[in-house]
Amino acid sequence: MKSDAWSVVFTGLSLTCVTSTVLFLLVVINPKDASYGSAPLVYAGISAGLAVAFNRAAAWMLRRGPSSA
Repeated sequence: MKSDAWSVVFTGLSLTCVTSTVLFLLVVINPKDASYGSAPLVYAGISAGLAVAFNRAAAWMLRRGPSSA
């Protein structure tokens, strides 16, 4: 795949991780079960970290150039 296509893939993964971060934080605000504990916060942190990593990967792919394999 070309680097432009990979950049789009990584951007989509980053946006998906941002969405999951927001959803996990909403579960922290309004949990349906008290047994969740701190798990939603851990998942939100992991999702936020992955969102940043995928965003950086997308930017790196764009810097590589349009015709890199």
